[in-house]
Amino acid sequence: MTTIRTSDGSHTLHSERYGETFHSINGAVTESRHVFLNTSGVAERLATGQATRVLEIGFGLGLNCLLTADLASDCQTPLAYHAIENDPSVLALLPTVHYREQLKDARLYDQLIAGLDAAAYLHDGDRDTRPPLTLTLDRNITLTLHLCDAIRDELPAGEFDAIYLDAFSPDSNPECWTPEFFARLHGKTSAGGALTTYSAKGDVRRALMAAGYHVRKMAGPPGKREMLHAGC
Repeated sequence: MTTIRTSDGSHTLHSERYGETFHSINGAVTESRHVFLNTSGVAERLATGQATRVLEIGFGLGLNCLLTADLASDCQTPLAYHAIENDPSVLALLPTVHYREQLKDARLYDQLIAGLDAAAYLHDGDRDTRPPLTLTLDRNITLTLHLCDAIRDELPAGEFDAIYLDAFSPDSNPECWTPEFFARLHGKTSAGGALTTYSAKGDVRRALMAAGYHVRKMAGPPGKREMLHAGC
């Protein structure tokens, strides 16, 4: 894959399989913080000491997880982070994007890489033979990584205060943007919780509404006029 330096100085990669970048070229870190930490309410929850559960669809290069964990560490707030990734080969690319430099607490990155390496998750393999991997990134911060198909397989147990929908776009990865999948995610969203995504497509908004979410258009990150917030 091609490494791209984005407008805020952070890096992302271009996926040949999907024909898209993992994060916005207008600022990978800026987009992640705006769309997922801030608009979802996770940043406010962590800042006010509320223990938080997050489910991410599309772990990818781990940026959303690392930034959320970094804020939880800074605020000393418990965080249980679950992430689903369908392509185990992408994990081998994590060391190439240098996200350690984006964190206040670089130990979180070191713990993530060491944990993935120890479990042989930094190498290609058969995801169907691998159970969820839980890593302790800090005293009160855990990541449970599910190498599975979010459409076909069971979603993690329980409800979540925030769902980060960061799959590739509806045009290239349409199965992650259907009313049926959103209905499953709605059942995993706690009362008062929210799903946020970078997409603002009308079809996505209508599918979220059909699944039972209360959907609002919000100001998007740099390079995007709007994004979607779907509350429960």
